[in-house]
Amino acid sequence: MEANQKKKKFYTVKELHLALGGVVTKSQLYKMINAGTIPSRKIGKKIVLSAEWVDAFLGIPFIAAQKINKDSI
Repeated sequence: MEANQKKKKFYTVKELHLALGGVVTKSQLYKMINAGTIPSRKIGKKIVLSAEWVDAFLGIPFIAAQKINKDSI
């Protein structure tokens, strides 16, 4: 990681949706958040997910998942 590059602490529902390749809809993710299946926080009006949880859930760093997603489109 570069010295001036900060590690991301949170992801949005949209970012998780994209990291999953769109297989799970944003509506389904919000239902899982409301059910407590996906841990989340609210910052202002925005729901965010811990980067630590998302990375562990995906099993790969989010940046790699994002690159795979873009290449497959």
